[in-house]
Order: sequence, then C-alpha cells, then structure tokens
Amino acid sequence: MRTTSKTRNMTVKGWLHKTNTKAAASAEGFIAAHREWLETGSLAEVTSPILRMMDEGQIFPTPALELLKTEVWTHHLRVEASKAEAKLLADQSGGTDTRTAKPWIARIFDAKGNLVIAQNSKGELVELEETFHSASDADRWTDRRLFEGAPDCFGVIQHTQIRRSSDGEPITSVIMRQDAIARILKTPKSPLSKKTGSRDNKLSFGVKVAQSRCHFSHG
Repeated sequence: MRTTSKTRNMTVKGWLHKTNTKAAASAEGFIAAHREWLETGSLAEVTSPILRMMDEGQIFPTPALELLKTEVWTHHLRVEASKAEAKLLADQSGGTDTRTAKPWIARIFDAKGNLVIAQNSKGELVELEETFHSASDADRWTDRRLFEGAPDCFGVIQHTQIRRSSDGEPITSVIMRQDAIARILKTPKSPLSKKTGSRDNKLSFGVKVAQSRCHFSHG
C-alpha cells in the first residue's frame, strides 16, 4: 500500500528530482521501482519503447535511465505548452479582447525543470513566464531574464498556435543562458572607432606605401 501510494502521487518533477539523488544509484532498481508510474497514462507513449529495449537486452539500465529522463522531460514540456495553448484559446472564446491574445509564450526553467520564481516590479513573487505578440519580443525578454538568472537556468519559447508539419508539436526554441549573455554583452562597433589617432596614422602610412609601389612600377 505504501509503494502504491507513492506511485500514484508521483509527478514528473518529483521523478526527475529522484533521478539525481542516491535513490537512482542502481538504475535497474530505480526503473523497476517506478515502472508502473512510467507506463501510466500518456507517459507510456514515450517510455514504453525504451523499457522494451531494456527488457530485450538492447540497452543497459543506466543509458536507459538517461533516455527516460530526456523523454519524460520533453513530454512534460509538451504537456505544459498544450495547457498554455488551451488557456489562451479559452480566454479568447470567453470574450477576451483579441488584442491580448498573444501567440508566443516564453518561460524560464531551472536545471530541475521547475519554472523559476522571481520578484516582479510590484514586489510579488511570480513564475517567470510571459506571452508576446512577436517572437522577437519573446527572445529579448528571455535573454534579459536569463542574463539576470542563475547559472543553471534556461529558456523555452513556444508558439501556441503554429505546429510543425512533421509531428504536430508546437514550434519550440530552447535558449541557453550562455547564448543569451553573449547577445546582451555584444557591443556594436562604433563608427567613430576608425577616427582614433593611432588608426588614422596607420591608415595614412598605408596610403604612402601604396603610392611608393605605384611609382616603382612606373619606373
């Protein structure tokens, strides 16, 4: 009864957290302990092929656990994106002003897959997610939040309406913190930089050399 209760109440975030603790020291035992949960509901679609490969000896338990972690996390992101899309559509059908229906949603996650919580301008603690009318606005917001965030955070930007023709999943971009920092710290070249004294002298000297070579050719 005790094991069944834990399996029933397990969440994706809870399971992923357990994979990073001593409970996952034995990959085979860990998978066996949570197999019922892994094969429950929509998760079974992504976990069953991996579990079958492990059962047939095509893959060892340790790499199988790593594959399961990746697939479970990806599945979780898809579910969250679908929930966000459903919420936006519900708001639209409920008479919400169409100007507030923004098709792009950006979120900031930590290394464990949790939405990052931060203080907003009003001093309130809120989850870092926001909707936007354009992808460029979502990109800029995500870059700023990642620049201000912890080293292990990353961003996910999704379109709530357009889906890929290959698999029907929402268009998704994962933004890494190091890339966001590089874009923010990138300093555009100033047009005045070519007018510094040292560079002007060097450029002037170069012109004289070209004239000297031209004179030599004529001789």
